[in-house]
Amino acid sequence: MAYTPGGGQPPQYPQQPYGQQWPPQQPQQPQSPWGQQYPPQNQQWQPQQASQPPVPYAQPQQLQQLQQPRITPGLTAAQKFWYVLSCIPLGAGYFAKIPGKKAMADFGMADLTGAEAFWYILMCLPFGAGYFAKLPVAKALSELEQFRR
Repeated sequence: MAYTPGGGQPPQYPQQPYGQQWPPQQPQQPQSPWGQQYPPQNQQWQPQQASQPPVPYAQPQQLQQLQQPRITPGLTAAQKFWYVLSCIPLGAGYFAKIPGKKAMADFGMADLTGAEAFWYILMCLPFGAGYFAKLPVAKALSELEQFRR
């Protein structure tokens, strides 16, 4: 006979299959941290019925109108004001536009005036500052659809 502390009989527990808890509990649905219950795991997904009729396809004229960008020529009044204001301190606005315009001229989208060509060359003399200012604009232009090869 096995030794038991206190000399009494060991308590009798009902036999249960391996891996089950006693007393058996009903499986609970998992809950989100906000107290909402998740859907049961054993149900299969079923698509919901559409409550609205399908939308008809757009006509080709409508697609062309959507794909054409709205381009307004020229500058707005505010843009003109700020450009003139930026040109006052030593022509900073004027010199800032020259590398971008040179990039556009490289792609055949604009022509440099004689003064702009002169200033671009002078901007390139000190360590290629004009050239390095032109590179981001040239990269952006090269990614346009009409310039891809």
